[in-house]
Order: sequence, then structure tokens, then C-alpha cells
Amino acid sequence: MIKKISTTLIFIIAILTTVNGQNFQNLDFQQKCDSAKTELCYWDLSWGGKKSVTTEIIDGKSVIAISGENENSVCFVEQEANSSDTTRVKILSISSFVKSEGIMGKGAGLNIGLYDSDGILIATKDMGGFYSVDWITGTNNWKQYAIAIVCPKETEKIKIGMILYGKGTVWFSDFEVKTTPIDDRKPSKLALQYISSACDIIVNNSLVRDSINISSLKEIALKIAGPAKKYSDCFLAVNYLLESLRPFGDHHSFFMSAAEMKNWKNEGSQVSKIEFPTYKGIDSCGYILVPPFHGGNAKLMTAYADSLQKGIQNLSNSKIKGWIVDLRQNTGGNMEPMIAGLGPLFSSEKLGSLVDVNGKSDSWYYKDGRYYGDGYKGWIVSKPIKLTSFLPIAVLTGNQTGSSGEVVAISFIGNSNTKSFGQPTWGLTTGNGSFELKDGSQIFLASTIMTDRNGNQYTASINPDFLIEDKTNTNTDEIMDAAIKWIFNTKSKSTNR
Repeated sequence: MIKKISTTLIFIIAILTTVNGQNFQNLDFQQKCDSAKTELCYWDLSWGGKKSVTTEIIDGKSVIAISGENENSVCFVEQEANSSDTTRVKILSISSFVKSEGIMGKGAGLNIGLYDSDGILIATKDMGGFYSVDWITGTNNWKQYAIAIVCPKETEKIKIGMILYGKGTVWFSDFEVKTTPIDDRKPSKLALQYISSACDIIVNNSLVRDSINISSLKEIALKIAGPAKKYSDCFLAVNYLLESLRPFGDHHSFFMSAAEMKNWKNEGSQVSKIEFPTYKGIDSCGYILVPPFHGGNAKLMTAYADSLQKGIQNLSNSKIKGWIVDLRQNTGGNMEPMIAGLGPLFSSEKLGSLVDVNGKSDSWYYKDGRYYGDGYKGWIVSKPIKLTSFLPIAVLTGNQTGSSGEVVAISFIGNSNTKSFGQPTWGLTTGNGSFELKDGSQIFLASTIMTDRNGNQYTASINPDFLIEDKTNTNTDEIMDAAIKWIFNTKSKSTNR
């Protein structure tokens, strides 16, 4: 009997060591290493200068401090460990007490990255998200923060870290790692209802629905949600469902909590602040930089579209020879203000369509200042303008042109007197339908395929008409030069608009 108890105790101690340690070391920041840029054993500096990371003693505890000189500074401290168990799905969470002073920019927080045996990133989790309200900004006293992620069986390596995107100083202490097996977790009634709704949305609308085993995914998701008492306890399981679509080609779907939706509608993305279009004359051509638009605020959408049309009007008055529409930095977001603002440059009312898994088509249009869709009356810019001629239009694309940025590129395919230049686009050419869950959170699911105004489908990167090498490390912009040369060799066309 005594021998049996001793064996059992040893087993429990081993499990607790794995669960709470996950093979990570120096979580209390006590072990110093002069050879490490962070001055801490096992902790690496992936981004940032050596002087941006220091160790301090505060209230008798060893803490790590990260500082940034400007809002564009990036410093990332991390360590890597092998997964302690590759035979089952588990929940990994990390936490730390954090104090901040004068953080400006994107903010500070925690990070987890999961990798397979080939070193390929499986999933990542940080304090961000698509429209997160969780980044640490400003000046705050000590507070504990935590993030969690689901580790699938194929997880071989795990990276954990602390990040500062921006200016100011942030301190971390009492770092903890915990792993929770899900095998014996039983779903509550709330979990069953919430996860069932999410699975129904996926199986009825996902472009990859025929490639997945929804029953198997649902079984695991229910265990992840487990004894959920509130809707937010199910969010990790919903994210797991969407991450499980990645191996089958869906790299576009994402989840937004009700709080993130509110932020998106009211303020735009906290992660990516609204940047307005810019325009100028370049070699007698009208150059327009069209940035992404991450938000759903109606006033900001109108202001963005108005700024585009005002720029088009001002450039047109300067007697330019053609247009250059630069989408190379446009990673997507909300397509509506982009299309509405560029409306005067389009030669037809119908610009493209989204086709769902059942073959139903939903098109988008622009006419006389109004953006609209099939069954959607849309909205109109403040002061719509019209152009009297179709000057040559050069559209510039690159590998950052993604999602709604690709919608804009597709809207110009088949356009009068228009050619594209640069590199292939990102390849997020699926439309994300929005599907609301019971608490107001939404699944943005890759449920449609983009087509141009002539019905041609795009299921991967969009190739430009003229493929030009992007020499970003040189002082010359060969893509821009090629576009200008084409404009000067192309005649304008009259229009009755």
C-alpha cells in the first residue's frame, strides 16, 4: 500500500510539472546570462535592440522591462520549448502581471505561437486579434493578463513571449504557463448550444465544408468549451473550429467577439487605425494611394470615400495624362468606402460578384456616387463627381494586396483603358460572410468566391497584366516607372458620363 501511494504521488508531481511548466524555464526571470541579449537565460530577443530590454528588481521580484523609442518600435522577447504531449489536444495558457508607462502605438501584451514538426506556424495568439480592445496602452499599475490557445495534436514546438509595439515602457513579472487537458471535460448546456450554432454555420456555408469532418471537430470543440458558464468561455472553441479550416485552404475566416464588433462599428480597428488616402501628381499622372480600411463606422466610411473623390477631382483639374491607383499596401478590411471613393474611375455599374457554395451570386455596384449590392441599397458619398473622359488607369498590386484590397483590384478587371502592374496579390480571394452568434459575436467565414464583372472566378493570387519585379531595396520604383510609361503610350477615351 505504501509503495502504491508513493508511485501515485510521483506520477501526480510529474503531471503537475508538465502542466504548469510545459518545459519552459526561468519564468521568474532569476537566472542571468551575460551572453543573452535579454540578460536572461532561455529568453531570446527576436525583435528590437539590446538596449530595449533590461532586468530590474521591483518589490523584491525580478522583472523584465521592455522600452520603445517611437510608435513604430517593435520588441519581442520569447522562448521556445518542445510540446510535452503530442498525443492529445490541450489548452495552453500564459499569464503575467504587467505594468506600463506612457505606451503609445499598437500596445504591449503576451504572445503564443504553435509550430508543427516542420517548423511551420500552426496558430498564433496574442493580445490583439482583428479588432481587439485588449492591447495594453497608456500608463497602468500592476495587473494580471492572460491569453490561451488550443494546441492540436500536431503541435511540436511552442513559443511564448512578451511584446511591445510602440513607444513607452512595459514591465512583466510572475510569468506562468499552464496546460489543461480536455479529455474529461463535459460541455454545459450553454456550450452545447453555442458550439452547435457555430458548427451549423460552418457546415452550411464554408467553402471547405466538403473537406472537413465536422462531427470530429465539434466533439473536440465541445470539450474545449467544457463547463462554460458564459459565452466568452466558448470563444476559444470557436477559434479552434476556424483554425481547423486552415489545412484545407481557408486562410481567411476569423471570429470577432461582441466587444470587438462594437469597437469595429464605433471606432474602427484599435490594431490598425484608419489611414486616409493620399494623392499627388507624378510626372503628369494622378497618383492615388489607397490604404486599407479596417472599420465599420458610417461617418468614417463616408469621410474616407469623400477624400478619395476629392482627390480624384483635384487631380483631374490639373490636366493629368492618366491615373495610378496604388493598392500595394492595401491589406483589406471594409471594401465599401474603397469602391465608393474610386467610383468615378469605373467604366461600368457592375464591378464584380461573390458566389457562394450553392452558386448564388451577390454583386457589388457603383453608380452616381452610390455604392450598393444585390438586395442592399447601399449609401452615397457626400458630393459625387463625374469625369468627362476615361484617361488610362494603371493599377499597382503586390503581395500585400489582400482580401478587400483584392476586391478593388478585381473591380478594375475589364475596366475601360485599364491595366495592372506589379506582383501577384496576396491570394485571399474569398469573400467573408458574416454570421451572428447568440451573444452578438460574429463568425466571418470564407463562404464565397470572388468573380470579376465578366464572371471570371479568382481562387488564388491575382496576376497583374504586367509582371514587374519589386525591387524594394533600391531607390527606384520600377513598377511605378512601368505604369507611367504605359500611360504615356496610351490614349484616353471619351465618355458620356
